[in-house]
Amino acid sequence: MKTHYVADLTPGTRLEATFLIQSKERKTASTGKPFLDLELRDTSGVIRAKIWDSDRLEEDFAVDDFVLVQGHVEAYRGTPQVVVSKIRRCAEEEIDPRDYFPRSTRDPEEMYAELVGRLERMPEGPLRTLLLAVIQDPAIAAKFKLAPAAMSFHHAYLGGLLEHVLSLIRLGDLLSDHYGSLRRDLILAGLVLHDLGKIEELSFTRAFRYTTRGQLVGHIVIGLEIVRAKLRDIPDFPAALKDQIEHIILSHHGQLEFGSPKEPMFPEALVVHYLDNLDSKLESMRAQYAVDKDRAGDFTARNPALKRELLKPTSD
Repeated sequence: MKTHYVADLTPGTRLEATFLIQSKERKTASTGKPFLDLELRDTSGVIRAKIWDSDRLEEDFAVDDFVLVQGHVEAYRGTPQVVVSKIRRCAEEEIDPRDYFPRSTRDPEEMYAELVGRLERMPEGPLRTLLLAVIQDPAIAAKFKLAPAAMSFHHAYLGGLLEHVLSLIRLGDLLSDHYGSLRRDLILAGLVLHDLGKIEELSFTRAFRYTTRGQLVGHIVIGLEIVRAKLRDIPDFPAALKDQIEHIILSHHGQLEFGSPKEPMFPEALVVHYLDNLDSKLESMRAQYAVDKDRAGDFTARNPALKRELLKPTSD
């Protein structure tokens, strides 16, 4: 059973605990002394670690390995880091993978059931048929339940994509109630499908990273391919509706400079873009506040997604 978690590590802590190796790099200090610079991950976060013992610089472990670490925690430039005295690779049977990856506080099966239930309440029609064909495909569902929504910017944890989509659906329903001219089922379809390609773009069985295909092609194109494959199995799917669905996927980043091949050209596509943008940025802020809850001062550290420091909330 895992004992020490990253979030609990403070200077002075002595530890013997298991972690996932997120990165490993041989470096040289300003004194000329070589060392190994590591990032250790578990479900609560990431901490840097150093191996200074020259006899251990060629230890038999690699990125994505689970390891048992002995050492102590010290402060380096105000941030905790682990100084490793011993390290060894763990066998798979020694660990529970769920201890090593950030994950949603919600149960993925419960979230998936909520999504399917919402889609089943849609009016009968081609969009309902398409969405259920996608989400109830066992190969897609297995990945959709676990995929993060991003590597680091927002909902960057197991189940993050599904949590993000459910949040968007609730927002989409509220907006459709307010603006009666909007086509609710088209917005719902866009919100469910816009990031579908992330189930193939990102690898999340070890440290979160891009797959080779994800790096080369990207989730917009991958998602479009998945949707087109499903559309081929739906007889007489309206051609104009197909074009609208594809346009929402292609335009959901909103601007060409943000990776969208197209910019939103009708109201439902605009809604999907802005809701996606809003939900992702608010989640990025929430996560930043959580990380910096004990940081001194009125502002957080620089948020990499928003490229700014954030004013901390007050109780006043």
